[in-house]
Amino acid sequence: MRKGTKIAIAVFAGLFLLGCVAGLFILKKISAAGGIRYLYNLKHDTTGMAETEYYPENTADADGKVTCTEQTAPVRLGITETIRFTKGGESVVWNEDYAYMRPEQVFFQNELITGQVEGIFTFRGNYHRTAASYGTAKIEKEAFGETFWSYDTGKLLKSSGTSFWSGNGWTGQPLIISWPEETKQSMNLYPEKKAKENFVEVIYSGMDGYIHFLDLEDGSESRDAIHVGMVFKGTASLHPSGIPLLVLGSGDAQTGLFGENVSPRAYIYSLIDGTKLYEFGYNDDMAFRTFHAYDSSPVIDAATDTLFYPGENGVLYTIKLNTEYDPAAGTLSVAPEHVVDYTYSTARATEEAFTWGMENSAVVNENYLYAGDNGGVFYCLDLNTMSMVWAQDVYGDVNSSPIYSEEEKGNFIYVATTLTEAMLDEHSMGEVAIYKLNAANGSIVWKKAFACHNVDGVEGGILATGVLGQGAIEGQIIYSVSRTPGLSSGYLVSLDTETGEAVWLTELENYAWSSTVTLYSQIGAVYLVQCCSDGTVLLLNAANGKLLDSVSLNTTLEATPAVFGNTVVLGTRDERIIGLTVE
Repeated sequence: MRKGTKIAIAVFAGLFLLGCVAGLFILKKISAAGGIRYLYNLKHDTTGMAETEYYPENTADADGKVTCTEQTAPVRLGITETIRFTKGGESVVWNEDYAYMRPEQVFFQNELITGQVEGIFTFRGNYHRTAASYGTAKIEKEAFGETFWSYDTGKLLKSSGTSFWSGNGWTGQPLIISWPEETKQSMNLYPEKKAKENFVEVIYSGMDGYIHFLDLEDGSESRDAIHVGMVFKGTASLHPSGIPLLVLGSGDAQTGLFGENVSPRAYIYSLIDGTKLYEFGYNDDMAFRTFHAYDSSPVIDAATDTLFYPGENGVLYTIKLNTEYDPAAGTLSVAPEHVVDYTYSTARATEEAFTWGMENSAVVNENYLYAGDNGGVFYCLDLNTMSMVWAQDVYGDVNSSPIYSEEEKGNFIYVATTLTEAMLDEHSMGEVAIYKLNAANGSIVWKKAFACHNVDGVEGGILATGVLGQGAIEGQIIYSVSRTPGLSSGYLVSLDTETGEAVWLTELENYAWSSTVTLYSQIGAVYLVQCCSDGTVLLLNAANGKLLDSVSLNTTLEATPAVFGNTVVLGTRDERIIGLTVE
């Protein structure tokens, strides 16, 4: 055989072997992603955005008494309620007709909703979930700064023992606070941070099992991180009165030192010295669902010092904290009492379908809490009687947090859904929707549907929380919709708050789970920052959705950023916290 022929055969054999390896890799990926269905969805788009269903008559009485209609009566969904409270020193559970009244009445208005702190103290900035940024930004170039700071985090082994939770995931928003001087001096900040004027602190719990503390200006550590050793996917909350008290919950179980399963739970930490003050919500016999996790960002009523924490186990915990704080002495303590805990079941709830549980962050107004569950029920709960007032069937998994809006015609709630297996057709496509509900009775004012994909273990639909427009974009609500019309693409869409019709729509090359955030400039212009799944961060004009600038971080982005002035802080899945500036 000639030498040239031998070389040609060798080259062919090498290419053939390389092709086989590549083919096996692709087949393995396709198999893991969902087999033939993955190939179908890769080549076929969904129908995308649907026509709006508009029911203007359902705006009636939106400023009236909170009650149910015939269509939103909880009994229509087969809802049965259970409460647990202390009576005569003993824990009592009732699951029949009852007449409970909270000893200390709660009533959320004004500062109880917006907080008494400078900064972002909870998911989306307040308890209406309408403040995605804090302060105004001085913007001239309409572009990201050329440099940014970066802080390395880490990862934590999953309870399965086969892979890792890394960096920051969904919803994963940081908190950003400008502490009052007296509070700053009472905490265990590094000396140079205590002495720094205009010091602003980033507080970021992550999937590496730590709570990190950074200087907003440069990303340097502002105090020692707190090691908890549990995964934190959701967003923590600070006490809205400005007390340095942090409440957060773990999002998955961990394997203990001796191989035991350590259940997810909620924690209360002192930010005076980083000590754990209390933990709760694990292995709870009251829960219908065995999986306990806490991705929701909790609510605290500062007037009565009462914590409201929805769990993915389906239980809403309400705890009297009895907080004692003396900034001069540098002391902080709590003496928690479980005043009353609440759960419910529906006619279609099953453990297999994961229809119990709340992952979205609830909104509150007056004495009412509004939240949705994994099974498609969105409801209004009277916090003083601990009874469900109305319930609306929105069909999809409610991962996106609701938004409470006070408008000219009354009070309304915006709700968005995610696909579940039960919603999929033979091609693993299904319909999710954004709803505008009458907050007084739960009636649907409008519904805007989107057809999405869900085939490779990555949910399609709306996991991001919307932006309720203010100032120059008042009358708009903006959402990112994932995995539509293509398998990896998405929409960024602005809807008219009155009619639900699209004001503008921008197609995203890569979908987004991360919630859109706004920047309001010193001259009234409004900008959007959108983090996409492929690591691209977009800067857009909020009035029309036009792209102004972008930066690629070459990673996976799922977490929601927070904005303070000109600085955007976000967490990545490749174990970084990053501070971008908009100039």
